Amino acid sequence: MLAAVSASRFPHLLSPVRIGAVEVRNRIVASAHGTALPTERRPNRRLAVYHAARAKGGVGLIILENSRVHPTGRGASFALDGWPEENIPHYRMLADAVHEHGARIFAQLHHPGRNANSLDTLLPVWAPSGIPIPWANPSGSNELPHEMTREEIAELLGWWVRCALNMKRAGMDGVEIHAAHGFLLCQFLSPVTNRRNDEYGGSLENRARFTLEVARAVREAVGREFAVGVRLSADELIPGGLGLGEVSRVAQWLEASGDVDFVNISHSVEYAAHSLSQQVADMSWPQGAYVHLAEAIKKATRGIPVFAVCRIVDPAMAERILADGKADMVCMTRAHLADPEIGRKLAEGRAADVRPCIGCNQGCCGRALIVGKPIGCALNAEAGREEELGELPPAVAPKKVLVVGGGPAGLEAARVAALRGHRVTLFERGARLGGQINTLVRAPHRQEFGNATRWLERQVRQLGVEVRLGTEFTAQALPRGTQAIIVATGSAPQAEDVPGIGDAGAPPTATVYDMLEGRTHVAPGQRVVLLDSEGNYRAAGTSEFLADCGAQVHHVTGAATVGKALHLVIQTPLLFRLREKAVHFWLEREVERIRGTSVLLRQVHGGEGGVIENVDLIVTASPHRPVDGLFHSLKRAGVVKELFAAGDCVAPRSCLEAIREGYSVARAL
Repeated sequence: MLAAVSASRFPHLLSPVRIGAVEVRNRIVASAHGTALPTERRPNRRLAVYHAARAKGGVGLIILENSRVHPTGRGASFALDGWPEENIPHYRMLADAVHEHGARIFAQLHHPGRNANSLDTLLPVWAPSGIPIPWANPSGSNELPHEMTREEIAELLGWWVRCALNMKRAGMDGVEIHAAHGFLLCQFLSPVTNRRNDEYGGSLENRARFTLEVARAVREAVGREFAVGVRLSADELIPGGLGLGEVSRVAQWLEASGDVDFVNISHSVEYAAHSLSQQVADMSWPQGAYVHLAEAIKKATRGIPVFAVCRIVDPAMAERILADGKADMVCMTRAHLADPEIGRKLAEGRAADVRPCIGCNQGCCGRALIVGKPIGCALNAEAGREEELGELPPAVAPKKVLVVGGGPAGLEAARVAALRGHRVTLFERGARLGGQINTLVRAPHRQEFGNATRWLERQVRQLGVEVRLGTEFTAQALPRGTQAIIVATGSAPQAEDVPGIGDAGAPPTATVYDMLEGRTHVAPGQRVVLLDSEGNYRAAGTSEFLADCGAQVHHVTGAATVGKALHLVIQTPLLFRLREKAVHFWLEREVERIRGTSVLLRQVHGGEGGVIENVDLIVTASPHRPVDGLFHSLKRAGVVKELFAAGDCVAPRSCLEAIREGYSVARAL
């Protein structure tokens, strides 16, 4: 059981609430999100253990990732099918796992409409109108959809009911009807995607008809003891799309119908990259940036519970949203990837121990949403691997452990080793912990990475890790009695081999680190060429940094786009900002040579690539190489039986891999 909350700093957040006939123990929601954990289009134990961990950690309500309601909306093999009766025991297994820990669970019922892909369905794509998705859509499907007939609308209505009844039989507490994010019901609602001239098109009343019919049919089938809600995009964030005014009226109609117990207020459509990037907004967007939409719907309705979503990651902010009456429940979904025990920690008065979600989107959206790999979290190595890993085991025989390097990998290794009961000393040659994060936070819109370092440092010190800053470790200085060493010495940029760079008369050269760390400065109006051999945020973020300093920035990359290594939901807002700041892109180009103050380019596919003249400064963003000399010297010397390497000193990658490896080696001790 969770601790008593009477003295809590979060009286609203941790107070119970009734959604229709369903009592929920607190106002914290983990909303529907793709995990890519299921197999064979049905829940499995891996998905059940994932959600059970969040239920055990104190979340009030879990809304399961979407379950498709009809074969024309079927997805990949990790997308759930809600209609087969043989799937009911699998849903029941999941519901039981959540209920065991006192949380409630709703299923989300979904049809993607024209966002479906016939490669998955082997059927025509259904939509309200025969309007294909624009070529810029992220889903990869641009098929001309089949315009649904009245008979097909009626057929699909029956399938929605069938799936809702399946979920009730499986022991779910309710269902959420997905009418948001540019999927089928949202396509009926939106004037951008609905061009029908029958009773399902034209006026808002007609465009809302199908959604209201689904809600009525589901309610009549499941009765009053089972919760029914609707998810809406209060602003599609596309030209001519649904806006707050129209969606407020739809919410009023849903409430007046008596068929709906809650509305979950989201935003955006999934088929437009810039809109999608705001649906799962990264740290470049403010926390709680779209709470105003839920607040407006709350004001427009007469008491139906309203859910607020998107980047609500700070419990104090969540408490204020509720206290100010802006919403009745708050969706803290990515926050529960970072820390599944938020509710429990808040109830126990341990808010400072909540591992922060920093909005990096590396392990959640970057894996599950964009590339269809099992979900994870950059800061929580256990996320998505709960079944595989189980509980963190205590050390059988506590050891004296030495960690070299205070970046993400070293900090996580020290934290986990100490948590298991080992005696840990951490050496960091610099004056601060954090490693490359200390540089990254100087780039625009990367400041929240600093929250990761602050949390890790607090944890290791709280666990009694001895931290030695400003100390260069050598094998000769090995403390007596050391039984295991974890080397996490990171990586360093390689030198650029460009003809003419550094020659007399050539522009001065600096690295992205020189710029971000303030060793080299640029004056407003200076022309700067950034040579991007990485394609990551370090390169593109430095271009934005230089533009903010007033420089004329020319970004040169051999890729077809800037930020090639970044996934869509991070890359898209970054590209918009770079364009707004007049950064000039030289795509699919490489440097032929530097001649005087000119940079001569060639196209990667052959041919001249242009010339950038009167260059004042060249900034290089070069691939990194592992700093692994210490590891190999210790290995040759054989000073300890247990010697591990983690993070960039194995191979330079991202924060996600660094923390995962730091966790793994500490667990293996």
